[in-house]
Amino acid sequence: MTHSGTSSFLSSVTPVCPQWLLDQARQNAGADFVVAIVGANTMVAMETAMMASQHGIATPHLIGDTDIIHDLARQLSWDINDIGITAASGEDDIVMAAIALVHSGAVHAVMKGHVHTDRFMSGMLKRDHGIRGDTRMVHIFAMFPADGGKPLLISDAAVNVEPDMKTRQTMLTELVRVAQALGQTRPAIAIISATETPIASVPSSIAARELADWGHAHITDADISGPLSFDLAISPDAVAIKGLTDDPVAGHADALIMPELTSGNALYKSLVWLKGACAAGVVTGGKVPIMLTSRADPPSARLASVALAAQIYSN
Repeated sequence: MTHSGTSSFLSSVTPVCPQWLLDQARQNAGADFVVAIVGANTMVAMETAMMASQHGIATPHLIGDTDIIHDLARQLSWDINDIGITAASGEDDIVMAAIALVHSGAVHAVMKGHVHTDRFMSGMLKRDHGIRGDTRMVHIFAMFPADGGKPLLISDAAVNVEPDMKTRQTMLTELVRVAQALGQTRPAIAIISATETPIASVPSSIAARELADWGHAHITDADISGPLSFDLAISPDAVAIKGLTDDPVAGHADALIMPELTSGNALYKSLVWLKGACAAGVVTGGKVPIMLTSRADPPSARLASVALAAQIYSN
């Protein structure tokens, strides 16, 4: 057998930001929601800022080299005379300018632009002058199906590599909050492992049961179950076959807590590349939402991330 060509599993569907998410963000936040574009010195960053402004879901505040910013705006035929701009050069100065805007109340969220992720996040996380609050900061992806339907939330796929129990408790709390911001009044949260039964040889199953027990004791406005395997979390057919019909979450989970970052990262990328899902990502738990967008993200995902942050801000 010869091996050539691309995988037959890859989807040809182009991710699309759902219109209902844009409509809700425009209605609930709109121009009053100000987002700092931290390093607006590239076309991708400026395109994202322009899209957010034109869709009426946010007002951007641009941080970076003013000459480059104005030149890019001209290339985009975007009039930025009424857009706030803060001049800064060098990654550390750009990040500190964003933090100062957060502390002053001038901006309500921050989006990573043309700065390295490690520099960006290290500045945001510093306790003496960053924007972290009293809780752990966690990353949440809202995955929107290409053919419509409810989103699936995933945590953590981008920030916490091996989250401890306190961090996973924050994930659980934040997933409930974000799901409710998206209109899911009583979200169903599945804590994922390889099995639905706690087994000592599968540590993630033990941790999942401990987290589920904590959730039952501390969270009253969500249904929580764990451990659950991925198929039991999302497939009614798998639930029927395995006879888990009395579980309040199994078969219709709105959100998944993954065992660690690698599995979460693989799942979200699988949904993007194999199913054409639109991935909106936001870091929560700090003083304001943080968007870790990338050059590789399609425009729809960057726009959806702003809309998701707007929903979180307005709720």
